[in-house]
Amino acid sequence: MNITDEQINKIFELASMEKKENVTLEDISEALIKIERKIYSFSVGVKVDSLEDKKVLIADDLELSIYQLSTILKKIGINPVVTRHKDETIAELNKVHYDCIILDLFIPDSSDGFELIDEAVKKRVELNHYTKIIVISGTDDSTLIEKCYEKGADFYIQKDKNWHLKLLKYLSTSFQNDKNMAFTRYVINNDIASFIIKRFDNKVFESIVKNINFSFYTGVKHVLFDLKEITSFDEENANFFSEIYKICTENKGRFIIINPPTCIQEALSFAYLEDIIPISNSVEEAVSIISEAENINQ
Repeated sequence: MNITDEQINKIFELASMEKKENVTLEDISEALIKIERKIYSFSVGVKVDSLEDKKVLIADDLELSIYQLSTILKKIGINPVVTRHKDETIAELNKVHYDCIILDLFIPDSSDGFELIDEAVKKRVELNHYTKIIVISGTDDSTLIEKCYEKGADFYIQKDKNWHLKLLKYLSTSFQNDKNMAFTRYVINNDIASFIIKRFDNKVFESIVKNINFSFYTGVKHVLFDLKEITSFDEENANFFSEIYKICTENKGRFIIINPPTCIQEALSFAYLEDIIPISNSVEEAVSIISEAENINQ
């Protein structure tokens, strides 16, 4: 990857690291890892849906921006397609029905960005498929921003320090009414990940495990499952809970189930897990259990 001095300075600024006089590839890698952790921590308090089926296109001509956007999207289960100039983007829009395009307005000029907005809007009509258009740019020019909306953009994000959070919020809320949504996730006290789970199946299991593993990577130790919305559960899938319990234990954390319906309690009993996995009546109670246990261990 070719990175300019300006981009290197920005990387260390985003990572909150002091830049050395002679920067090595290892230094840059360390900074990028810290940025990844920061990016994922922006999901605190934000609903994160199971979005693996969504087709998302990134249209950007800057490698650093592509890296950041791709990292954010992959953390919430989206594997984006990337295009790097106008003609390539138009060709991709002609091939695939995308659910969302995330577009850099200056690619490399605003005229190219506006042309791509026009093309995406045209495809909405031709294909009878609504593609959400998100424009991301560093400019605060109100005339350009207003023009994006006039042409049909759904959302404009200025690249300030919270742009990652704004993107995650928009993606999660804009798709939250999707019938395929299976769970939402938020972080408590930086080290507790709480999942509100709406349905279970093998694909959901896989997505949750992936999400939990990423959570541990960013410093989370404990996992809560709020199951009040579950109405049915196959007892044969009870081993899923033992897998989560094992993952948490190996990471020196705790796994607590909140508000389990009768079907879940029966499944835990079926797998002899009812005396192993703690059950709580509320998130607050579960957090208190974890805090008390940590105070005892200190």
